Amino acid sequence: MVRVLLRFSEEQVPQPITSQIILEYKVPIAILAAHINSKGGEILAEIPDEAQEKIIKAFRKRGVSVTVPKLIEVDTEKCFSCGSCVALCPVEAISIDKDSSVKFDKEKCVGSTCSICVDACPARAIKSVKQTNSEQLANNRKK
Repeated sequence: MVRVLLRFSEEQVPQPITSQIILEYKVPIAILAAHINSKGGEILAEIPDEAQEKIIKAFRKRGVSVTVPKLIEVDTEKCFSCGSCVALCPVEAISIDKDSSVKFDKEKCVGSTCSICVDACPARAIKSVKQTNSEQLANNRKK
């Protein structure tokens, strides 16, 4: 599965674009997070690898902005385990391990669509990083 961020304009919000694409291509799209109102919105979704190209193309053809979000990475050398990131993470992707070190769960993280932890880190030990193709493939094989 590939995570994508779909951005909808104010004009696109009332249109059933996502459901039309699901029905038209018969591809299951998992919605992981969504924030939509009358002024526009975003959906973080997972798309099956084999359908990635055609689904992204279909969304773009309808004028939806599609990006592949970056992941978050913790620099253990800089991190002093203050817990600021843990308290703020809305999806509980960051926790404190038994040895009091920060533990990061890439499977739960919604990546650069959130980035609250990046801004909150006083040591600047957390940053957004792009997932390499080999990492994407390895993660996809696990699922």
